[in-house]
Amino acid sequence: MDAARQILMMATATCSMLFVTTWSMLRFTVCGPTLPVWTFRTQLSRDLLRFMATSSSIPLLHGASQASLEYWPRLSSYVQPSREPLTTFQIPPYTLHEVDVERAGMWSTKLQAIARTPVFMAAECTSPIPDTSDYIILYVHGGAYTSGSARQYRGMHVRMARASGMRVLGFSYRLAPTYTYPVPLYDAYMAYMHVRHMGYADNQIVLAGDSAGGNLALALWQLSRAPFRALVLFSPRVDVTSFRTSWTTYKQVDVLHAYDVQDPVSPIHQLLVSNSKSLGNLDVLSDPFVAPIHADLSGLPPTLVQMGGAEVMGDDIREFVRRAHNQGANIELQVYDNMFHVFQASLPDTQHLNEAWDGVHAFLHS
Repeated sequence: MDAARQILMMATATCSMLFVTTWSMLRFTVCGPTLPVWTFRTQLSRDLLRFMATSSSIPLLHGASQASLEYWPRLSSYVQPSREPLTTFQIPPYTLHEVDVERAGMWSTKLQAIARTPVFMAAECTSPIPDTSDYIILYVHGGAYTSGSARQYRGMHVRMARASGMRVLGFSYRLAPTYTYPVPLYDAYMAYMHVRHMGYADNQIVLAGDSAGGNLALALWQLSRAPFRALVLFSPRVDVTSFRTSWTTYKQVDVLHAYDVQDPVSPIHQLLVSNSKSLGNLDVLSDPFVAPIHADLSGLPPTLVQMGGAEVMGDDIREFVRRAHNQGANIELQVYDNMFHVFQASLPDTQHLNEAWDGVHAFLHS
């Protein structure tokens, strides 16, 4: 049964990729690109990412979405195999430090309750060639808290390892709606504790993440207040109730689309529903762990934020960076014109892709 299911999922993913590629090519040929400056490769990258980001909320396409999330990265790895060594393992449970629990605010009781049921968590470590760095990157994957895994993000781990020359550890935190907040925060804390157990000091750890993973990386820093070597955030979600202008300006361009937090299909609703049935509790929606734009950012380690110039969360990210600057944080914002949400995951040779990864390299080695 498992073999048959895998064959069906692979076939569904392949058909979905062919459909999106064909549709994108026809649209590009007949109507031109969404933005005049886009090449076909950029248009296709956006269309593939948009399909994965939006189809999960459409019941008819849910199966295709899940198959694509699981198998598209595998199909890509067949086309461009990685030479970087990969180690897979399980992260064991670790003890929550009392001082960190005290920092958790409204989540402290729930974190303690979660910790009473120990679990093991799948993780992977990608090593660069050559593997000579004394530093490690703890990478938190995106996926709106409802999808994604370390395996699905192998491609991003490889790109991060190549750009940084450092090992990259990714982990599969538990996802909504099966697990609600703060379960993902607890799992991220366990991954951090494991990296410490591997022998790395805080100042040897780079904390990185994209989208919801960037949100979770900032939450992990707030919980630990660790003096990490740096943070690298790709299009981090920093607010959950935003109606800033960019959400309207780029809704037809970006990978993401606007959402209503009260909609049961909304990822934020799925993440927080057990904590506030109607999500009318503004203490939840404006909590700094859920919405880091409201956080105390004093003491934030050196941070690089990259974003596309045409993404719906752009104004949220700019406001977050502005507030961090005002609190004395050493934070750098790199904006790539006409690019979309987490374009760093695009097809090879997409516009600005190499430039962005070169920016990561320069930041981490400055």
